[in-house]
Amino acid sequence: MAMTQLVYYSKNTLDADDRGQLTNLREILEVARRKNGEAGVTGYLIFDKAYFLQILEGEKATVEETYRRIAGDKRHADVTLVDQRTIAQRNFSDWNMGSAMRSIDHEEVYLEHGISGAIDPTRLNGAKILSLATDLRDLEARRNKRSAA
Repeated sequence: MAMTQLVYYSKNTLDADDRGQLTNLREILEVARRKNGEAGVTGYLIFDKAYFLQILEGEKATVEETYRRIAGDKRHADVTLVDQRTIAQRNFSDWNMGSAMRSIDHEEVYLEHGISGAIDPTRLNGAKILSLATDLRDLEARRNKRSAA
């Protein structure tokens, strides 16, 4: 069965310091992982103080409903669809919702993608966001593997 991959960005409207942002991210992810797991949606969320960049994957109607729910969430403003396409397989099949809050630990990946300083999502296309998310996911997987060894 063909699936859909949807890529969007939105402004982060959460008003909090770094610790508060991290707490908010954890709350967002807890709910997203539960809801996405129930709905069969996978994906990846990139999060910083200014923006959310997210990839959603799954059955088309379910992904679109998830996107509509996010677009109506007060924690997001200026929700912008970047790309939506049919995919043969998921890129984030093991992730109900993987995530990376931008930190110094991830900066090497951002620099590899030509992002130094603040993220400007208007300068990123769907393929660039997907590539960034994939590299962030892979970095975390390598780190988790080393720490488990």
